[in-house]
Amino acid sequence: MTGIRRAFLWASIGRYLVMAINLAATLILARLLTPADYGISVLGAAVFAIAEAIRALGGGAYLIQQKELAPENIRTSFTVSLLVTLVLTAALVLSAGPLTRYFDTPDLARYLQVSSFAYLTGPIVYPISALMSRQMAFGRIALIGVVTACLSAAVSLYLAVMGFGYMSFAWGTAISAVGGMLLYLYSWRDWRIFRPILREWRSVIAFGAYDSATAVLSQIGESVPYLILGRILNAEAIGLGQRAVLLCLFPERVILAGVGAVALPAFSQQVRDGKSLKDNYLRAIELITAAQWPALILLVLLAGPIVALLLGPQWQDAVPLVEIIGTALLFSFPISLHYPTLVAVGAIRYLPPVVVVQAIVSIGLLSFLARYGLQAAALSTLLIVPFNGLLSLLLVRYFVVFRWAELAASMFRSVLCAAASAVGPLSLMALEGRPLSIWASIVAVALSTVGWVAGLWLTRHPLLHEARRAGAAFRKSGIAVKLMRFAARQP
Repeated sequence: MTGIRRAFLWASIGRYLVMAINLAATLILARLLTPADYGISVLGAAVFAIAEAIRALGGGAYLIQQKELAPENIRTSFTVSLLVTLVLTAALVLSAGPLTRYFDTPDLARYLQVSSFAYLTGPIVYPISALMSRQMAFGRIALIGVVTACLSAAVSLYLAVMGFGYMSFAWGTAISAVGGMLLYLYSWRDWRIFRPILREWRSVIAFGAYDSATAVLSQIGESVPYLILGRILNAEAIGLGQRAVLLCLFPERVILAGVGAVALPAFSQQVRDGKSLKDNYLRAIELITAAQWPALILLVLLAGPIVALLLGPQWQDAVPLVEIIGTALLFSFPISLHYPTLVAVGAIRYLPPVVVVQAIVSIGLLSFLARYGLQAAALSTLLIVPFNGLLSLLLVRYFVVFRWAELAASMFRSVLCAAASAVGPLSLMALEGRPLSIWASIVAVALSTVGWVAGLWLTRHPLLHEARRAGAAFRKSGIAVKLMRFAARQP
């Protein structure tokens, strides 16, 4: 367990630094570029997200999950990923023109062609990243992620200032991806894993078919909404919607920064050791909700000031979208754990049917409501997210048996903490009205934090215990000393 906590700490530090860098870049880029520029980049990213999911056929999850990993397995995984990547890259480049005409967005073709350079690095990066994750080498992964994020931000900001518009994102992504690939190659010197072979293709395909199908369907559910908005509405609507979603997902990405990286290898290790996942799964739910719910509630209450501060006045139409989507995400807490849990117990083949149902419901509701405008499209999340969360719970409960009363008990103290965190901001709004000024919003954040900490202390929530243990692990690991020494060496 100590090793898992240390891995989680390293993964969290890396993710937090990457998010801080991306947030700083976003604050500046939001004032240099228009919502339409963002819309074009989101369309291009959605296309590559689906292609990325297809490439999961030979992806890293297979390498992490395998109980016994031979060199032939690694080399075959790389070979399959390489073949799929080459085919998909050619298809994307050739389809750039037709996609541009379909979405009536002339600039989309250039974005797709340049971003293809980033996509081509995948067969090199993902096997190394998976093998390092299997070894719990999250310190090196974190360092590479931070350097790559800095490179992407620097290139994008420079090109935006020079007037490259939406292409700033494409070139930033491509150059940083190549830089990240070189860093991974430097960190993993055993390049014999890149010798092509297809000897274990049955094993790779047997796992990868389900993993890829799940990833494709999940990405369709996540990316197709932007494609629908681009087809029914316009690029500006995509930009507004994507910024609203990004703001709403920020608390989740902060809170679960290390969970996504550590959950799969940690759960897989527990299964290999013959241990039940029930207690750890319910404890993870308890910790996630205690941190995520108060953050989302505060985001919804302060949507106006937050959008004004982070994005600027040209993004005010995103405020009602943030309020709606943030409320819906209160029901998203089971979703982040269902993939690593099911892969760990060897039940990945059950994921595609459930994801198909989720995608059909999501796309159907969004396609219908988007015809009535952007806010109506956002309202669909109030049905989509709770439905998806319930399906995730039902599927996990089938393999990790727990009673509904046990789940409710694991969330009870989190409900009290969330309520305590909301008392201060709601009282201030009752006195001042909405929207709050920037200074009043700062006071509201302070009151919410005090209420949240008081709730954790009064309910004796396990999150406090984990925070203390994380602090102790941080001090013992010497990470802070290493960071200070590194900073002192810089000119």
